[in-house]
Amino acid sequence: SFEVSIDGRAVVQSDDADFARKDYPFVVKTAASLLPLPGADELQRPPTRRPTRRPTRRPTRRPTRRPSPRPTRRPTPRPAPTLQQSQFDGACVSVATYDAIDADVARLKNKISNLKERSHFLGGVVRLAAHDFMDFDRHSSNPMGPDGCVDFSHVANRGLGDIWCSDCALADLYRRKYSRLSKADFWVAAANAVVRQTSVNGALDLRETYRWGREDLAACTSEQGARVPSPRGCEDVEDAFLTRMGLGWEEAAALMGGHTLGRGDRELSGHHGTWVDTDAQAMVFDKQYYEEIFLNSWRPRNYRQSNQDWTTGRSSSGGNERVMLNTDLCLVFDIDDIWRSKCCTRTGQMYSNGQDQCVDSEAARRQCPQYSQTHSRRAARDAILEMLGPFPNKDQSTFYTKFKRAWKKATTLGQDNLSPLVERCEPVRT
Repeated sequence: SFEVSIDGRAVVQSDDADFARKDYPFVVKTAASLLPLPGADELQRPPTRRPTRRPTRRPTRRPTRRPSPRPTRRPTPRPAPTLQQSQFDGACVSVATYDAIDADVARLKNKISNLKERSHFLGGVVRLAAHDFMDFDRHSSNPMGPDGCVDFSHVANRGLGDIWCSDCALADLYRRKYSRLSKADFWVAAANAVVRQTSVNGALDLRETYRWGREDLAACTSEQGARVPSPRGCEDVEDAFLTRMGLGWEEAAALMGGHTLGRGDRELSGHHGTWVDTDAQAMVFDKQYYEEIFLNSWRPRNYRQSNQDWTTGRSSSGGNERVMLNTDLCLVFDIDDIWRSKCCTRTGQMYSNGQDQCVDSEAARRQCPQYSQTHSRRAARDAILEMLGPFPNKDQSTFYTKFKRAWKKATTLGQDNLSPLVERCEPVRT
């Protein structure tokens, strides 16, 4: 007879002689799992007065590894990739190089004390990069685009020779420090630096949209300047931005906002003055350019001449000369027939002495019409009103968002193998 008792109670009884040998361990294990008692291996012996010490383990031959740290709540961000310079002929652009270009452009800007010259420099750097991509033609066997090629002798590029020349500060900076990059990559990085530095509170940082890997053309052709839109009218804007570059009116209007920087010079382009009110304001990248289109009474200047443009205000007042090109005002006003008849963009506004702010009495008799609801260019006008928002306000966010999107698209036209900034460019070890 065989019996297993737990706490004075018989939980297992058997007359089977083989039970103790075969089934006991299983039955005891089962019984022990039902009651909060010691393990089954301790049921056969009386309790000891002192707890039995566990035997000391033999020392391991290798030290025990430290336990792994607890998992973090958020995954650790991956570091920016690194690339080998030889894969790109030394043209890799790292975060440090991009920041260095920004700092160097700031130093060049701060060396210019004259406000007119400084605004011309700032606007010129952005215009240089823009004229490099505005020659892109998606329908041509020679598409061009951002390729480090600008025909400085062409009338469309007048004034840019003051920005990029043998003894120009920006070109000298490139030769001394950044000639391993393509000119196209450098021009976009320099323009990005100007936009960031002149935007309100540095809010428009184009770093995340920057791509590198553009290749310069070995030689520029006269066709480059011919593709850049002339200031004659919106047909030129439409041909360049929409037909050849493949952009929309909203993107074209956003890019034209770059005219808020810089100034025109009659000795260079034949168009004189700033798009905004003062040279100081012409060094701030904001939406004031669009405000000026709507708020002022713009009248034709140099009427029916090759350098016809628009101006506002009274030149006798001693204020800063102002300018708008046909390609600026045509974003809002239907002025295709301006060659036949003068008009003023805002009539009926008077100076304190009773003079109409259109100044030109002929222009004051007809207000330039805005586009109708069904006109294809209405989208440009609507985009500008959206970027402006309810007047007045200082919110630049809509303009900045639309410009960033359009600028990224324009600066990468025709480019299939561009790369974002990398943490570092590692030379190949041999």
